[in-house]
Amino acid sequence: MKPSDELHQLIKNLSMSEKRYFKIFSSRHVIAGENNYIRLFDAIEKQEEYNEPKIKAFFNKETFVTNLPSEKHYLYNHVLDSLTAFHKDRTFLTRYCNIIMKIEVLYNKGLFDQCKKVILKAKKEAYFIEKFSILKLIVRWEILVYIKDEDVKKLYETFDEELRILEVIRVQSILMRIAFKIQIEMYRGKVSTLFLRTQEAELKKYFPPKKEVDTFWLRYYFHSSMGLIYSIENKAAQRLICYREINSLLENTKQFIVDLPHIYQSNNNNLVNLMFAMEKYDEVMPMISKQRSFMQTHKITNVTLSKMVFIHTSESELFLLYKLSETKEGLAVIKRIEPELKKISLLFSPAIFDLFFMMAVITFCEEDYRAAIKWLNKILNTEREANIRIEQRINTRLLYLIILFEKEDLFFDNQYQSTKRFLDQEKKHPGAKRILEAIKYISDGKQTATKKEKLKQLYKKIKTERDKAQADSIDKQFDFVEWIESNIH
Repeated sequence: MKPSDELHQLIKNLSMSEKRYFKIFSSRHVIAGENNYIRLFDAIEKQEEYNEPKIKAFFNKETFVTNLPSEKHYLYNHVLDSLTAFHKDRTFLTRYCNIIMKIEVLYNKGLFDQCKKVILKAKKEAYFIEKFSILKLIVRWEILVYIKDEDVKKLYETFDEELRILEVIRVQSILMRIAFKIQIEMYRGKVSTLFLRTQEAELKKYFPPKKEVDTFWLRYYFHSSMGLIYSIENKAAQRLICYREINSLLENTKQFIVDLPHIYQSNNNNLVNLMFAMEKYDEVMPMISKQRSFMQTHKITNVTLSKMVFIHTSESELFLLYKLSETKEGLAVIKRIEPELKKISLLFSPAIFDLFFMMAVITFCEEDYRAAIKWLNKILNTEREANIRIEQRINTRLLYLIILFEKEDLFFDNQYQSTKRFLDQEKKHPGAKRILEAIKYISDGKQTATKKEKLKQLYKKIKTERDKAQADSIDKQFDFVEWIESNIH
């Protein structure tokens, strides 16, 4: 059985401040074998990929290593305890967990006036940043206080308030469900017009919203859902309006960006991708710069999110340089990002393989075939372990084949057969088979007039399919159509 690497993943996702705090926290909370735990922490932290045999070899003279799984389990929970202490009051949820505890303690102590003060202050902030699930808990404590006070007027007002909060939560849940329902149908394949019109009609029952349920989340899920619908219908301009509405919602209340940085990052990334789809290249770089700086601007510390921002913005910058035919500048970007990229585990996120692919595209365009193959092999060698999109796996193989053709590699025929077998198993991607067929025609040195005409017809079909593709499917990818066109003689 493969040793668990969960502790390694946890430690590698700690920020420098969190690691430093762990050492301080450990010194304050004396535990058996304290030094051993810190030493184990340090040894695991130094490994880029978790290697338990090396850990055992390093501590082979220590008695604690004989029961390493339980020691790792204890250390894992100890690290979580230090993180809990470090982030106390840093986020809304941790802050309000502590506030709810304070309310409960004051109530149980019979200090009801003090309890009410904490409740009213907490309610004010919770309303401001629309944390209605927490509000429900706070209001329920307020009801208990008014029951104790026998304040009938306040009691009934708070009962009504609780019902309003529940209605807000109910409506939000309906719109959230619609958004995910559309997304799930997209993942499953072709979405019917009837399905879209049904979902749109349901959405418009709640928008524009009534004043009593008009919240950030209602507007967010409405615009997210409509954005998905416009994506399926290839209506880029309307989709752009939805993404900008979401951006405004977040930026109008800065605390939302602090509390929901992943949503802000994701929406910014959607905006960048849409600019690419609409070929508004002059607007992309300022958006990438904004995307890169928002965590520092809002003083957000999140190691995982920081890595995602790095991956997405690096990929976008490389794709922009590719589309602008400035691939030489792309080599400089690769040189700049490569040291940081080496610090990220290959299994961190499938997004890392999209970045590898774009690095392969840039190096291929600059005729550095060896480097291009190196980046593509990163994808091919990890696809069994990582959840890489099938479209990316297909495109990786097609680009690999093109590189072998361009460098006149004798391995081309073997790779062609391998790619053909792979695509024969993927019945849902006939367009990829046509690209493969075109590559084969181009690679054939003995082209007859008939073959040339077939290649031209194949090219027209591939180009038509690409032009009809939905905006949502326009990934940051290599332009196979352009390459085929350049090889038609």
